[in-house]
This record gives sequence, structure tokens and C-alpha cells, in this order.
Amino acid sequence: MDDFLLKIQDCLKKYKRKPRNVNYEKYKKVASVIIPIVRLDDSYGILMTKRTNHLKNHSGEISFPGGSQDPEDRNLAETALRELKEEIGILEQHVKILGFLQNEFSVTYFTVKPYVAYIEDFNLCMLKPDPFEVEKVMFIPLNFFFDKKNQWKETWLRNDEKHINFFYNYEGNIIWGLSGRIINIFTSAIRDCV
Repeated sequence: MDDFLLKIQDCLKKYKRKPRNVNYEKYKKVASVIIPIVRLDDSYGILMTKRTNHLKNHSGEISFPGGSQDPEDRNLAETALRELKEEIGILEQHVKILGFLQNEFSVTYFTVKPYVAYIEDFNLCMLKPDPFEVEKVMFIPLNFFFDKKNQWKETWLRNDEKHINFFYNYEGNIIWGLSGRIINIFTSAIRDCV
């Protein structure tokens, strides 16, 4: 790994997770996502998926690979790695987990653990999207998420709870909801390191 990735890894170790006032009994279902950092044409970016329109939950949304923990998953990191392979075809041997972020909570009452990972020796041939679940895989430059002109936030009321939603407009693709909140946490965690 180069200095840039080592800085991100160090930042994630130092990142202070904020205490959350959450009813964990309400959010007892667990899931994880993975933020896959790749290097493409000498620039770093994140892989995100556009979900197909026929899915029951979050259809058509831009998201990170991830999902519910299966009984055979030993831990949530294994869940994230399994989902990365199932959704976009990247095998575990190419993945270096750099760290994790604080849990985030979905409107469908999941506690979600976000992992940050680097995909070593990445090339586009590695991608094998599941056509049932993934319409397309997008490479989004990391510096896009730090540019304030690409983002905004709104406060919504859902299930009698206030939710701050972070929005990012990447080439007409709106990233929001859980993915938007996770991006906000991720960029806050590494802002002083990159």
C-alpha cells in the first residue's frame, strides 16, 4: 500500500466514533456494507452500485455493496466481503480492509457496520456485477465527495424520528439516504488525512 492508503488506514484507527442515542432493540437486525476504494488511471475513487429497478428494497438507488448478515457469516466483515463478491464479483483475496466506521442505522431498522477497504491490483475486468441486483457499477473519484458544490443536506421526519439526509449529485446520479450518511461519516473521518 502507498502512503495515501496508509494515511487513510491511520485516520480510521484514530477516528473517534460518536456516541449515538439509539434504541438498539429497535435496530436489532444487522448488516454491513463495504466502501471499496480503488485506483484507476492514477486516481483514487470509490466503487458504488446502481441497484436494479425491480428490487423490493431500495430499487434504483446508488449504494455500497452490502447486505444482511447470513447465519454462516462469522462476523460482519465476512458479510461485507461476501456481499462484495456476490454483487460485483470482487474476490476476497484482492481486498485489504483498512478499517471501519461507526454504525449507521437504516430506516428499515438495521444496524449497519461500514467497512473501508482497498481493492488491490484493481482493473475493470474484475467486475462481474450480478445482473439481478446491480444495474451498473460506478467509479466515483474520491475528491468528488470533498467538493461542497456536489452536496447538500436536508432534515426529514420518518417514523416519528428526525433524520439528516446527505445528498451527492454525481453526473445526475443522486446518492442519498444511508449511503449518503455513510459517505458523510467516511469523509469526516479521513478529511484531515488526505
